[in-house]
Amino acid sequence: MKKIQVYLLTITVIVISLFVYFMLNFKQGIHIEETMITHSTIPARFSGTRLIQLSDTKIKTQKDLSLLKKTVEEINKLEADIVVFTGDLFEKGAISSDLSKQVKKTLSELNPSLAKVAVLGDTDLKQKKEITKILTESSFKILRNESIELYNGSSEGIQLIGIDSLSTTPDLTHILEKESSSEMFQILLLHEPTLAAKVTDYPINLQLSGHCQGNSTKNGCTQFYNGTYPFADQLILNVNPGLKERKGIFSFFSRPTIHSFLLIQS
Repeated sequence: MKKIQVYLLTITVIVISLFVYFMLNFKQGIHIEETMITHSTIPARFSGTRLIQLSDTKIKTQKDLSLLKKTVEEINKLEADIVVFTGDLFEKGAISSDLSKQVKKTLSELNPSLAKVAVLGDTDLKQKKEITKILTESSFKILRNESIELYNGSSEGIQLIGIDSLSTTPDLTHILEKESSSEMFQILLLHEPTLAAKVTDYPINLQLSGHCQGNSTKNGCTQFYNGTYPFADQLILNVNPGLKERKGIFSFFSRPTIHSFLLIQS
């Protein structure tokens, strides 16, 4: 009987130890999803460019802030050339003076060689003034239904188009007709992935979205909710699950995730 008790105690200790290890090293570790993007319209000077996507940080507590700091450290280790943020920086109503100062300081430490670009998510737009101030003072260029072109020391560049969250019902057709250029490699930043199939009507090469947090039951996420979705040879959609811990049955196996894209001229 005593032997059985010892065995049971040993098994219990092992299980608890594994659980603690899992929580400290898996759940708190940042997953970096690597994807290579090859296309003929990527200029030679941009071949080898590393673009990092960060999304849905939804900061509310000091724990969330600590995770953001770790994420910024990881992004800087990757020597990113372009960093894009695809929306929802704070939880609704969670912005405080102290927390916003710390977030600004942390985001200011991101040091990509070419650009820091952001779009606003649905939660951001409910606290637009505060979020805009934080991102702008952290050296992010916020794209609101507009585009910018990046040049890396040559006459050939790439184009980033940023559209406000679909919660504001932007005229997607009008914006894409006005801003997109088939002569350049084009990246669309849009918080929700919902209308990705519609985007294929335009010469967009890469769409980067968030919003769904790996949850296919969330509003607007039934079709595209996590990971990479290729559309023939024209468009690649990537949906980043974000940093914020997910809820639901699969949350135990979720990890805070950033996406790293290597642009290669084909």
